[in-house]
Amino acid sequence: MTSADIRRSFVDFFVAKGHVHLPGASLVPDALSTTLFTIAGMEPFVPQFLGEAPPPAARVVTVQRCLRVAGGKNDIDSVGRTGRHGTFLEMLGNFSFGDYYKREAIAWAWEYLTRTLSLPADKLYATVYVDDDEAAQMWRQEIGLAPERVTRFREDNFWDMGPTGPCGPCSEIFYDLGAAVGCGKPACGPGCPDCNRYIEVWNLVFQQYDRDASGTMHPLPKKCIDTGMGFERLCMVLAGKTSIFDTDLYQTIIAALPRVSNTIEKKLGEETHVHQRIIADHARACMFLVADGVTPSNTDRGYVLRFLARRAIRSGKLLGFADGFFSRLMPAVVESLASGYPELRAASERVQRTLEAEERQFGTTLARGSALLTERLNARKSAGGRVLPGDDAFELYDTYGFPVDLTREIAAEDGISIDMAGYHAAMEAQRDRARADALAKRGEVRVARPIAETAERSNFVGYESLEAKATVVALFDRDGTPVQRLEPDAHGALVLDQTPFYAEKGGQSGDRGVIATAGASFDVRDTQYEDKTQRRIVHRGVVRAGGFAIGDHVEAIVDPHWRREIRRHHTVTHLLQRALKEVLGDSVAQRGSAVFPERTRFDFDSPVGALSRPVRSQVSGRVNELIRSDYHVVEESMPFAQAIARGAVYMKGENYGDVVRVVTFGPSVELCGGTHVASTGEIGHFVLLGESAIGAGIRRVEGVVSESADRYVASVQDRIDEVGSALSTSAEHVPEAVERLTTRQRELERKVETLQLQLAAQHAGDYAAAAKEVAGVRYVAIENDDATIGARDLAESIRDKLPDGVIVIATPSNGKVSLVVAAGAGAAQKGVSAKDVLAELMPHIDGKGGGNPAIAQGAGKNASGIGAALAAVPAAIEKAVRG
Repeated sequence: MTSADIRRSFVDFFVAKGHVHLPGASLVPDALSTTLFTIAGMEPFVPQFLGEAPPPAARVVTVQRCLRVAGGKNDIDSVGRTGRHGTFLEMLGNFSFGDYYKREAIAWAWEYLTRTLSLPADKLYATVYVDDDEAAQMWRQEIGLAPERVTRFREDNFWDMGPTGPCGPCSEIFYDLGAAVGCGKPACGPGCPDCNRYIEVWNLVFQQYDRDASGTMHPLPKKCIDTGMGFERLCMVLAGKTSIFDTDLYQTIIAALPRVSNTIEKKLGEETHVHQRIIADHARACMFLVADGVTPSNTDRGYVLRFLARRAIRSGKLLGFADGFFSRLMPAVVESLASGYPELRAASERVQRTLEAEERQFGTTLARGSALLTERLNARKSAGGRVLPGDDAFELYDTYGFPVDLTREIAAEDGISIDMAGYHAAMEAQRDRARADALAKRGEVRVARPIAETAERSNFVGYESLEAKATVVALFDRDGTPVQRLEPDAHGALVLDQTPFYAEKGGQSGDRGVIATAGASFDVRDTQYEDKTQRRIVHRGVVRAGGFAIGDHVEAIVDPHWRREIRRHHTVTHLLQRALKEVLGDSVAQRGSAVFPERTRFDFDSPVGALSRPVRSQVSGRVNELIRSDYHVVEESMPFAQAIARGAVYMKGENYGDVVRVVTFGPSVELCGGTHVASTGEIGHFVLLGESAIGAGIRRVEGVVSESADRYVASVQDRIDEVGSALSTSAEHVPEAVERLTTRQRELERKVETLQLQLAAQHAGDYAAAAKEVAGVRYVAIENDDATIGARDLAESIRDKLPDGVIVIATPSNGKVSLVVAAGAGAAQKGVSAKDVLAELMPHIDGKGGGNPAIAQGAGKNASGIGAALAAVPAAIEKAVRG
């Protein structure tokens, strides 16, 4: 059976048992998940197990893609070195939500393995939880396993996804690969720590508890079944192999890799195959990660993708593969998986483009980073040290893009560990510097974040009104220290029991305004949450008159102009996302945003890369259509699962509560806690200012609406009028006038170039006639002060007159110097290279450059070194001739 046949047979078997086949979920779990990636087939059904959402059916069967690269389910270090571990895996699972339980789960698992797949019953073993007599009895009496083939374990037979959430005892099914791969010890059996003879293929989890943060286990509303069978391991067993990498899932990918030379294979030995297996595994993982909307970055999911891609690229470099091999491997990956995931064909081009950019970016720094790491590792070994300082690891990450996990792996090959505490300290120090720099650039009142205390949550009333009566419940000075009173001109922060001021969140800037009493006034210049709990809202600013004390009754008033323009720019961001999805496709996913009263910024995963001018026009046109349609806002609160079922767009990776706020403007439906206009017509019109790249596959668009759009249009019109006036034409004819001017400029530039070549040719004969000779090679070394003659043109003209010679021309300019070296064919025959001569001269002018044997050029910062550089020409030529 092929892997495609096996995948299909599993689904068909359980559909025949009354299960509903559901498509697998994304590798990026929903916002309520506690994991970075989907790591188990049951993960998408956690709300159903907990009774928080209705199940899609009483019985369900899925093939779920999973990624295990962190935490307790991490298999990364074993990938490629054992025959049973991978980062990316497919989990075959059948589920019951309060329907059947242990008896059916065990019986159907046995039936599928022994009857449908015809696995020999005498090679199958079972394990159960240490005190699960019920499951043990079923295996012995109903299935017929001998008592010695049913083993009891404690930790290994109690399954959980993490420290909290659904959990329960489990029963695992093992397959005996044979004595040839065993340890030969009498006690060898399932779970043997000394060999891989018995391999787990299926885990039947009897979900019955919900463990809370204190470790207490509460019964689930209904007992559920959650099974997971490793698809790759099952394919291995059915193929009669002892490694998952010997199945068609991987072999088709490995076969598509470039050929490894005999020299490298002899040098690396078995490591050759380890690296091939690492590439195959990581290619599968990267394919699905990018297809599911992840792009390379230095944080969270993007970091994992970058690490896996760069780990695979490094393996390819060690095998001697050419640049670009990894992205070119993706079509083979698609073909190996398309039978189960036909949607990958549509994503293939985008995946390849994303990984090609990442490969190119890493390639530019890999050589330098590897050299630095080798140098540091050799230094540690020479000094007898076995630990690489954290600062070194951070430098590799910060300067050369080496994920610290990759540095750790390379260092481990030399027996050296990483000072991870030092690495994290260096990382935190950089973050502190970045935060300080960001504050400085904002130019706002810089009040240190107050220290959280036990306090009631601030009541936000800003959706309903821009003004509210409130009571001061806390005061802080500019350093964040709690105080009882703020005096006139003091910089500080106020916390109120309720406030109409919106605290910065979700990309929307915090409100500004005034907090006042009859005799005091406080200018609010920024509004932030006190800490990550988002319990209290802090108003930062300056006391303009009077003073404030805890307990004061105040009037809080948001600047209506500020809020109005924020509202409009925030709302248009919703419409912009809707337009992008309609024009580019639903795979557009928000990566971030920043909303200000004068502009908005939206970052997103682009399935097409850069947006062409026609596409930008199409997007901005659609946004303006949505504005003119004057859709009225509909704001509702509902459970998260219900909102997603209604098609609400949300930002993957964000943490949403159980109940969310859904904001609708016509076809735009999003989860959002920000402030919005009452209807889209209030926005006015939208102008898309620009579009740019901010990361691999991530684009940024910026735009303005309302007053800012009016100012921008008026400003552009003024400039066009000025240009028209300068060109003596009307605004509508400016493009034609500019085209005529540009054509005229190009004609003049060509004439100037022709004249320069003529001047160079006139001088070339004189310089060639005055050539000197060293080591049988004639040469010209001059300083060119004539700005009308290009140095390169002059060098090539002299070389035409002196085909066996070497020409060196230095041109000073504002304290700096450029250097051109040309070598004729005759000089080259004597071993003289223009590039080598240039390298000998550059130290004299404190510069660097490059080129080829015929012509090379460089630049330096020290024009005073021209004389020394020209004087060094004979020695440089002589050195080249003598080899």
